[in-house]
Amino acid sequence: GALGVAIWTLASALDYAATELTHKIFFAKIEVIGSYSALALYALFVLSYVGADRWLEKKWFRAVFALLPLTNIVLTWTNEWHGLIWRGFSPAKNGENIVIFYHGPGFIWVGITGYMMMAVIVVNLWQASRRGSALSRNQARHLLMASLIPVISNLFYLFGAEQFAGIDWTSITFSISNLFVLTALYSTRFLKLVPVARYTLIEQMSDCVLVVNEDDEIIDFNAAARKTFGIEQKQLGADIRFAMKHWPEIAHLPDQQKDGDGKISVVHGSDGYVFDTRLTFMEDTRGQLFAKMIVTQDVTQKLRTEKALQQRLVQIQLLNDDLQSTQEQVVEQQRELAKIEERHRMARDLHDSVSQSLHSLVLFSETLMAMLDKEKYVRAKQIAIRLQESAQHSLRETRLLLYELQVSGVSRSVDFFRDLETRLATVEHRSAMQVELIREGSVEYCPPEWHENLFWIAMEALNNTLKHSRSQQVRVFVDCSEEFVELEIADSGVGFNLDSSHQGGMGFLTMRERAELLGGKLTVESQPTQGTRVHFIGYHTGNQSHGLH
Repeated sequence: GALGVAIWTLASALDYAATELTHKIFFAKIEVIGSYSALALYALFVLSYVGADRWLEKKWFRAVFALLPLTNIVLTWTNEWHGLIWRGFSPAKNGENIVIFYHGPGFIWVGITGYMMMAVIVVNLWQASRRGSALSRNQARHLLMASLIPVISNLFYLFGAEQFAGIDWTSITFSISNLFVLTALYSTRFLKLVPVARYTLIEQMSDCVLVVNEDDEIIDFNAAARKTFGIEQKQLGADIRFAMKHWPEIAHLPDQQKDGDGKISVVHGSDGYVFDTRLTFMEDTRGQLFAKMIVTQDVTQKLRTEKALQQRLVQIQLLNDDLQSTQEQVVEQQRELAKIEERHRMARDLHDSVSQSLHSLVLFSETLMAMLDKEKYVRAKQIAIRLQESAQHSLRETRLLLYELQVSGVSRSVDFFRDLETRLATVEHRSAMQVELIREGSVEYCPPEWHENLFWIAMEALNNTLKHSRSQQVRVFVDCSEEFVELEIADSGVGFNLDSSHQGGMGFLTMRERAELLGGKLTVESQPTQGTRVHFIGYHTGNQSHGLH
């Protein structure tokens, strides 16, 4: 842009110095190169200065600002072919060396595009002069005045008095514009202290921003700092230690000798404020310090929230400990209740089964004695057989109750294979039942977490066989393979009708629920006089079950 202005003003001077018309036209064309390019570049600079970078990032927008001046330059340099820019020339009456350029229709296009660019410049600088800090507004006002002077002089050239016809004051008044530019550069430290797009980057920040010069005088601050620290515009230029005497922890930050991050606690009245701060030393290209920037972020509410959250977490942990303790107490109480219920159940079984069996033994023995006294030996033999069956049934019931009483008092984890063998040896073998135990596969393919449910499925099936089947034989088959675990309990007893309500008893319901927990399937097969078969199969991968919940 500066190069374009230099070309413009130099060519303008040579234009007025030339005496030949051809020379004046040539230098006028050179002026066009400088003026149009300078205007377009200056418009782009102003857009960048006010923070409208989103427009500069658009390719079509940059293309427009490149094509418009290029089009005007081409039209001017080819004027001899079409006469659209200048349709004629004549000497001016107010000087021997001044020529009046009569504008053609193409000059209207040139004027419209030029003033469109000037509108972009003036409107954006006017807006910048009305927002932001006093320093940034002052800079924008100087640049606005520097931009308006050439506009006014150009309008005077186009619509001025006849005695000044042919004299373009635009390039001449650039000397006055440069005075405003120099003021913006040096008196307001335009190139050093205020970054491009300050309003977007700093003024709208929620963090507090303070800038002091090398003498620790406040030269800029944003709206957040004004609100938080109570700084006023009239305090620009004042020593920070005086202007912020109520905030000494912040005011003395510039006394540090190097950049640094830190967290400081600021006590203001009866409330404690905490700020995360950063002090940045700003140096020019020669390494000379010209400003210090303090950025503070109020994290008081954040820390208070974190503290409240920490306290809440402690309370939750205490509640969790209490809940865990309560759960343990509930579990222990449930265990005690289960033991009491188990004792009551065994007491009922003892009364319902064993007592009845013993009572029937007494009745059979009395009947047997009566038949022997009457010498009815055939009938006595039949009663003796019934007496033997009843005694065996009583023995089985007693063995079962003793075993269940023993199991209910054990709190260790279940080992399916060991506990199954113990059960068969303790109850079935001692009750004179013939037991066939068949094991296939490998124990390692039966997941440990399956053991308890498998054991109680087997117990329910064996109990039903012992109590209801009237069978002297039971077959137990277990197969643990890589793909599945299979369990089968079969007897050759009296069986039952699957359509009867017996199948829906609590024993079968419990077995099915345990089978579902293992993700397996339980089936029961039985017919009257054909015995009963309980079968379970559950699939898994390796030693891990798909069906565990």
